[in-house]
Amino acid sequence: MPSPLSALLALGAALALASCDLPAAQVPAVPVSPLRAEPAKPAMAGKFRVAYHAVDDSTYARWQDDFREARFLEDVAEWLNGWIALPHDVTIGFDRCGEPNAYYHPETRSVSLCYELVQELDDALAADGGEEGAQAVSDALLFTTLHEVGHALVDVLDIPIAGREEDAVDQLAAVMLVDGSDEGSEAAVNGAAGLATDDDELDSLDFADEHALGSQRFYNVLCLVYGQDPEGYAQWVSDGTLPGERAEGCEEEYAHVSRSWDRLLGPYLKD
Repeated sequence: MPSPLSALLALGAALALASCDLPAAQVPAVPVSPLRAEPAKPAMAGKFRVAYHAVDDSTYARWQDDFREARFLEDVAEWLNGWIALPHDVTIGFDRCGEPNAYYHPETRSVSLCYELVQELDDALAADGGEEGAQAVSDALLFTTLHEVGHALVDVLDIPIAGREEDAVDQLAAVMLVDGSDEGSEAAVNGAAGLATDDDELDSLDFADEHALGSQRFYNVLCLVYGQDPEGYAQWVSDGTLPGERAEGCEEEYAHVSRSWDRLLGPYLKD
């Protein structure tokens, strides 16, 4: 089965963030969702839309122009609109936030991806430069975008969540990426790597945060990638990337998470 995100993932090599330049890329149309399609509810006229906001920082303004030309957000929105129906519009855009983060704003039904986060991901993942570093940054940004989209779906579709919503939308982002393709799995892993934190720098606020610790989020996503294809990622257990004790339950964990989101989103998925 072709990867539904292959077109988006191909963009990573073009996003040369290490040099603070994001050259244009011709990105083909994005296929439909990896989740099983069922008839959507009627009268669902909402869409994911893209908005660009004025920025007064010259570097961020240049990034905005390059993201616009590369159609990063446009292709994410087009892909999402191809498989899920919404009762209301949801806007996705880049913003200057004052901190490296990303947000979903329920009052305006909008997702903000912070330019400061792009800079932080670039510093952490693209230090060595080259195509691999740029790909890692692009994947991490894509994972973060889908995480915030998950919050939007929970809100506008009034999806019941038992447990922490942050964990649930991490799982949704991983399930959307892990579609059986190498590109999708790599994007999920790179995305999770962007969440990892240095345990030596943790304080009480980190333990009190609504998010799980970065390293926990990383292993949770790693488990889902492994669980979708245990044979293909058997080396992760042998080389210690994924502890064997956790790996034992990952296939069942992936099946459970995928089935749960499939059931929750099923009524809204398009043919």
